[in-house]
Amino acid sequence: MDVIQKVKTLNSVEFNPMQKKAIETGLFDSNVIISSPTASGKTLVSDLTAINSIINKKKKVIFASPLKALTSEHFNEFKKKYSKQLNIKATISTGDFDSSSKYLQNYDIIFTTYEKTESLLRHKAEWLSSIGLLIVDEIHEIDSGRGPVIEIMITKLLLLNPEIQILGLSATIPNAKELSGWLKAKLVESSFRPVKLNEGVFFENKIHFLRAKEKIAPSFDPIIALTNDTLKKSKQALIFCNTRPRAVGVAKKIAKEVEKNLLEKEKDFLSKKSSEILNSLENPTEQCRILSNLVKNGVAFHHAGLIPKQRTVIEDLFKKNFLKVISATPTLAAGVNLPAFRVIIPSLYRYTAFGQQKIPVREYKQWSGRAGRPKFDVVGESILIASNEFEAEQLKEEFILGDIEDISSKLGIEPVLRTHLLAAIASDFAFDLASLENFFSKTFYAFQFQGLDEIFLKINSVLKELKEMNFISGDNKRFKATPLGKRVAELYLDPLTAKMFLDSFEKNLNNFSFLFLLCSAFEFYPLFSLPKSREPELWEKLQIDSEKLPIDLQEAMYSDISLLKKYNSGLLLQKWIQEFPEENLRKEFNVLPGILRSKLMIADWLLYCFQELALLSGKKSFTPVLAKLRKRMKYGVKEELLFLTELKGIGRVRARKLFNSNFSSISSIKKAELKDLAGVLGKETAFKVKKQLGVVSEKEFESVSSSSTQSNLKNF
Repeated sequence: MDVIQKVKTLNSVEFNPMQKKAIETGLFDSNVIISSPTASGKTLVSDLTAINSIINKKKKVIFASPLKALTSEHFNEFKKKYSKQLNIKATISTGDFDSSSKYLQNYDIIFTTYEKTESLLRHKAEWLSSIGLLIVDEIHEIDSGRGPVIEIMITKLLLLNPEIQILGLSATIPNAKELSGWLKAKLVESSFRPVKLNEGVFFENKIHFLRAKEKIAPSFDPIIALTNDTLKKSKQALIFCNTRPRAVGVAKKIAKEVEKNLLEKEKDFLSKKSSEILNSLENPTEQCRILSNLVKNGVAFHHAGLIPKQRTVIEDLFKKNFLKVISATPTLAAGVNLPAFRVIIPSLYRYTAFGQQKIPVREYKQWSGRAGRPKFDVVGESILIASNEFEAEQLKEEFILGDIEDISSKLGIEPVLRTHLLAAIASDFAFDLASLENFFSKTFYAFQFQGLDEIFLKINSVLKELKEMNFISGDNKRFKATPLGKRVAELYLDPLTAKMFLDSFEKNLNNFSFLFLLCSAFEFYPLFSLPKSREPELWEKLQIDSEKLPIDLQEAMYSDISLLKKYNSGLLLQKWIQEFPEENLRKEFNVLPGILRSKLMIADWLLYCFQELALLSGKKSFTPVLAKLRKRMKYGVKEELLFLTELKGIGRVRARKLFNSNFSSISSIKKAELKDLAGVLGKETAFKVKKQLGVVSEKEFESVSSSSTQSNLKNF
């Protein structure tokens, strides 16, 4: 098949200069690194390469991305454009780290995350040897905290299949040649953008671009002035804020200004959508109410504290031009494709453990790269805000004209090395010092630092540590993972976390002990924040609860600087399973719904790991306790509600309502009259529950039906 012509036809496009350069470089026959700006068309290049691999080479493809949301976006776009037209079987896999996911062998292209791909390698998924192409999206992330996962994933796949083709997609980086050198790849560097980018600094009611100035209507606040100017041009804006509270505050500040510019039909539509935002949770929180009201005004905030459903609604409304402005934290810049005409950046500082520090130039470029919507704008604007001429000049020199930082390997960090070293041994990539040297010699670390002398000092130390923990056996001439070590690697656990869990089985444990241990795991970090004002009260409570803790409290008080945060995080999880309302948790622990759900997912996985380690170490008496705790964690309920929450559509709030109304078992719900159940749950939910149980009659259906209900029930 002439893949190039077919992709052009299906997308109704002509290739841009960067894409032509990639094709001419030998896109189908060699490893390729593409380093070009955001929105330059890298995804279309990956489509070409993937389709050629599947159709012309008859080889499977893995497309690995940094985030689940980004993975989902790539999957949906690819499937919509090519699956039916070219008979390509595409799928997505981002969860279940304890499986080889054998079913994936039935698909031509698998969209997944870095971590899931590495998990598949740890489980020795046999079908991985048939992969002909690995596409690594955002490969410059090799410089981030998850960089070692990318590095190890690529290294393993190259060892597993030396003929595999690798396509790395990257934002502009200075040392792209070094990255391509590591992979023996051809390098495609391009400065092409489909929409021209104008970068400037705003002060004294003027936007100072590099070659021009633009005066705008004055306002007491620069953000409001720039927002109003954007709206005056009938355009949209993204405002990047350095904290979640700041993002909310900015959205509130500009809401009235945005609302004035909405059409009546836009207000009507946004009003309906705002109710979706409000009712995303069984019991709306204060954040839900604030966001819902802002959406009515055509503005929203976007950060990790939102639940996925709310983020999806907001992103969709912005893409369709119903929302005019989003104030967001930097997580948006690394996530889904959401460009706007204007990007406004009030501050280039972020809060760290060492106080406020400037962000890297690379991160600024990633934010500013969101400016300009292909097909809608001929130019996009990225605007920094300065308080005076001196600061404006400084920002221009340091960020607009500044040099982007090189990327570097992060594999040499010892805790990271410990996890990946055990995994390499457990999956038979290394079995003695020679094979270990061969394995690490193929990493980006070895290529970049021209050798392994420094890292091997750490490797020897880690090998000794893993042997002491009984995760590997043998000596330097020959070693292998023990059954325990193999299982720890498969579970994607930090060996220190696994050792802590295993040691705890020798102690007298209760539910809170388990919760405290979850919060002590490396994987649970960062812990929930703790205001200074609460510390004295918590120290006192900690002493009272000392018998519940699986530690020597007197020793830990002087050796563990995170002790109080661990205890505080454990208390939050405890209150969650005791059915404390989310709004109460927000007030007491300052935790937002999205953050809470993210941590609950981690807690669920850690509890599963706990169960598996209990089984493997012969401590089976702990497994029913952990299984029950895991279910309670999933639903946030007391033990008495566990059976009720198994019903689809029944969460913690509805389950409690049922229990308090004497519907405390499945059998009592089966026997109940529909009208009595409807009095507790509402007509629609009651009908759905009865239908699940197979005990609804036509007569009962008619009794709860109405014109509005009927249409909803047909979709059930």
